[in-house]
Amino acid sequence: VPPTPKLPRRAAMVQGVCIEDGCIVDTNPATGEVLARVKCTPVSEVPAMVARAQAAQPGWQATPLATRAALLKQAVSSIGGRKDELVDTIVREMGKVRAEAEEEVAGAMGREAYVDLIAAANAPVAYENGVVVRDAHGVVAICSPWNFPADEPLLLCLPALMAGDCVILKPS
Repeated sequence: VPPTPKLPRRAAMVQGVCIEDGCIVDTNPATGEVLARVKCTPVSEVPAMVARAQAAQPGWQATPLATRAALLKQAVSSIGGRKDELVDTIVREMGKVRAEAEEEVAGAMGREAYVDLIAAANAPVAYENGVVVRDAHGVVAICSPWNFPADEPLLLCLPALMAGDCVILKPS
């Protein structure tokens, strides 16, 4: 059994994540190696982020449903081009075994049918005396869980985006 790596002491922790000098310290849970330092978004910047999303949202909502579906399917299908990189990152940052990381990325890669399902749910429905049209809510904030970083954000963001909403994603 190899010795447990000695991790350096950090100034602060939030939910077990080291925060140092305003950055999340991304470490490999297997080795303790520091992989990256990711700047935390200060609370003071959130209103500007929301304002930018609000400014972009009317144009996205005005984009025809079929075009939104095509763009989202194109984005989802592009995941396959980075499959190995995503698997390696999940293994390194999450400590998942390779088989679990590969399964998660494979699920994220296969979301074109999910996009079709969401598009169908958002299509106008005609009745004898009228049509039901679904409107976007505007800006949607999503806090995604940390344990499925490739697939879970898609499952949460794609319905909002298909509906014509803009999304601000905060991954855990």
